Amino acid sequence: MRFLKKVIVCGLLLLLAVTISFSQVYSQTLPVPREETLFMEDVATFRIFDSFNYFTPNGVEFAAGFWQIGTEYLWYCNLATGKIIPWLATKYSYTNNFKTCTISLRRGVTWSDGKPFTAEDVVFTVKMIMSRPEFGGEGWKQEVADVRAKDPYTVVFDLKTPLPRFHYRFVNFICTATPIVPKHIWEGKDPLTFKNNPPVTTAPYRLKQVIPDLKMFIWERRDDYWGKKYGYFPGPKYVVYRTSPPPDADLQDLVNNVIDHAHNIDYLQMEAAMKRNPNVIIAPFLDPCPRGIWFNCASGPTADPRVRWAISYLVNREKMAKTLWKPETTPAKYPWAAYKYMEQFVSRTVLEKYNLTFDPEKAAKLLDEAGYKLGPGGKRIGPDGKPLELEIITPVATTGYEYLIAQDVAQEAAKIGVTITVKHLESPVFDEYTSTGKFQITSHWLCGAGADPFELYRNLTSDRVMPLGQRAVRGNWVRLKDPTLDKLVNKLANMAPDSKVALNTYHQALEEYLKVLPATPVIQTIYVMNWNQTYWKGWPTVDNMYTVPFTWWGHFLFVTFNLKPAK
Repeated sequence: MRFLKKVIVCGLLLLLAVTISFSQVYSQTLPVPREETLFMEDVATFRIFDSFNYFTPNGVEFAAGFWQIGTEYLWYCNLATGKIIPWLATKYSYTNNFKTCTISLRRGVTWSDGKPFTAEDVVFTVKMIMSRPEFGGEGWKQEVADVRAKDPYTVVFDLKTPLPRFHYRFVNFICTATPIVPKHIWEGKDPLTFKNNPPVTTAPYRLKQVIPDLKMFIWERRDDYWGKKYGYFPGPKYVVYRTSPPPDADLQDLVNNVIDHAHNIDYLQMEAAMKRNPNVIIAPFLDPCPRGIWFNCASGPTADPRVRWAISYLVNREKMAKTLWKPETTPAKYPWAAYKYMEQFVSRTVLEKYNLTFDPEKAAKLLDEAGYKLGPGGKRIGPDGKPLELEIITPVATTGYEYLIAQDVAQEAAKIGVTITVKHLESPVFDEYTSTGKFQITSHWLCGAGADPFELYRNLTSDRVMPLGQRAVRGNWVRLKDPTLDKLVNKLANMAPDSKVALNTYHQALEEYLKVLPATPVIQTIYVMNWNQTYWKGWPTVDNMYTVPFTWWGHFLFVTFNLKPAK
């Protein structure tokens, strides 16, 4: 017993030593003044310290600052406010029945080496991408016939077909968009091997230093940043990005003011941090993807929309939103996040007609209509004389939210005579099952609607369906075939997304989607950011969510513009 106690005590002392050592190492070796530094981190293990190539595999670390504060885009969509922000570009226009797209660039933008940002940079970047299949060039070549600089601040794209959403390629809706590189730096270089080190960008921060031993990147503010004359200038002079330490050490660093954001702690630890340090606050925000339940629309019982709706009626969204997800969230009523920007694509009349509610009685009635009636022993028997037995697969482990959602549905199904088993599959196996149609139901994330719901609907058109057993390579892995939705998608493809006629068609598409229900939304997904206000104030909060708060998105740039010294 004494030996066991000694082991426990030694273990606790070792954990405490490790926790303290993390804080001491980072605070004592930080080569920039703490009071001038924004200290960020990510759970990714940083390994690439000498390359900043956007386009090649392993060409740059994603969450080490380059994509977040070291790169800028032509436009940003602020999903927190619902507004499109013109940035490196000021406007776009279409002519020739959406076959010509003209983009106007902002005058006075400069690269970090002082050279002007012009249309030649955009043309060079696009042509470089188009020339390289490795960079997705084939997709661009299918759309773009020619791109040219009309003058130093005007880019003209001649398109092969009407593409009223072509400019979306340059809008940062979620995380990133197409980056533009400086022609005078990249020209003559092999883009497959060029490391772009140090990186030259238009952003307000330039790379100052990397410290591989500490898994750390340090960025320094440009005093000559072009945005200064427009009222945009970051508060912190330096921004540090590091790989997060283990959760306990990360929590300790946040509480002790070593860092300004801890990325490796969960919601319960955030609550603990707020109790221990009054300067710690949180900022919950919706993920683009609600949690959802998807159905195989080509085989088995779920090929019948009545069965799909029956399963949907067994989803107790209110209960799941309040008890399963931390922090508490809300039920999802449509297949995308409840962002202000996306509200225009929702019809309340349609939502009332196709109400995603918890109603086991309606579920039982639909199953009766579909031929699955209660038999001996309280089990539902199908038209083939066999019990109705279904399986829900999920890529999330048994303690994960998506697994618990599936488990709850299975429990409700059992009450009306349906046997549902829930199975966790590792991601590669899950991908194989879903892409080849070797599944009945899944429980995971309902993604697809990015810039607007068009991409979600387009990925469900009949022309993308592959035979069962073959991999779905163009979307529509649920293998939905619905001629009405196909026609609506074809109409939307030739409409300006912000036109009144398009919005009406979007509402019709939502109605058709809910009618056939290839996937049913479950709950809105909330992720929580934490901030330490000891050194910096002006963070996005529940009361002032001026931008998307996710630290790994390119929108984090706007957080730096709002931060001011706390003292």
